Amino acid sequence: MISRTKTISLPANAYARQQRSRLRGGLGLRRWQAGYENRVRFFWALVAISILSFSAYIYAINVTTRNIATRQVLERQIAAVSTNLDSLEFAYIELKNDITIELAREYGFREVNNPLYVSRAPSASLSFNTLD
Repeated sequence: MISRTKTISLPANAYARQQRSRLRGGLGLRRWQAGYENRVRFFWALVAISILSFSAYIYAINVTTRNIATRQVLERQIAAVSTNLDSLEFAYIELKNDITIELAREYGFREVNNPLYVSRAPSASLSFNTLD
């Protein structure tokens, strides 16, 4: 078999340019040129990023205003509950001050001669049984 190789004869100046471009391409030094297609893609990418950023901004403002409105409603509810709680505390204090020994006896309470106190010390049994 005979191998045939095709040789192209180039002028010396053109051959040197071809070798230089091969070297640049091999080393990653090829220059990038912004063609029309690349500029169009870049433009639409910027438009998409801008729309996405604007949408995120509008969403963040919406969430912030909703949280502010919810907080105001909750603060109003807290104020109302606090006012109600204050009136209940005053009513409790008034009722507590009205209790006397005579009133307790009317309701059937009596004084205990030998009071039984609960101890905090652990006991050996589960219950405290008395024979009173």
